[in-house]
Amino acid sequence: MLVSDESVIAHRTRSKFTNKNEFVVVDKITAAETTSVSLKRSTLKMWKTVSFIEFSKVAENRMRLPSAVSNELSLSVHNLRDVSIPNLRCEVTKMKTIAEKNRDGYRYGFSKWSAFLKSNHIHFGATLFFKYVKPSQLLILTKVVNKTTKKRGRT
Repeated sequence: MLVSDESVIAHRTRSKFTNKNEFVVVDKITAAETTSVSLKRSTLKMWKTVSFIEFSKVAENRMRLPSAVSNELSLSVHNLRDVSIPNLRCEVTKMKTIAEKNRDGYRYGFSKWSAFLKSNHIHFGATLFFKYVKPSQLLILTKVVNKTTKKRGRT
């Protein structure tokens, strides 16, 4: 654990998942205390004093919620609920949550996620930025960054 004069604490943790990637968690003790975690296909930023959680995901055929959001929603196998997701045009879609068995626990995601992506004209590979607002329990899609592909020229 490293501690500096600016009250920044950086420490390494090990993943509990099969890929055993290392995580770097940076805690900065200020008025708005934050924790950032970077994963291979997503990032998560939690604001502890403010009542929202920001994270990003790569658009794929399924969407799994970060554990911090699942905990805030109090999701369990017997307590699956609908989550309201406003898109970029402020149109609200209610998505049903589903549970997937993962070793000795569960992961939570959305059913019919591909239909949501298709209705909002979002292509696979795009990076989606979300903000989960705790008091209203809204998961807001704040930004979509499309994947850029390089075209090959003829030689």
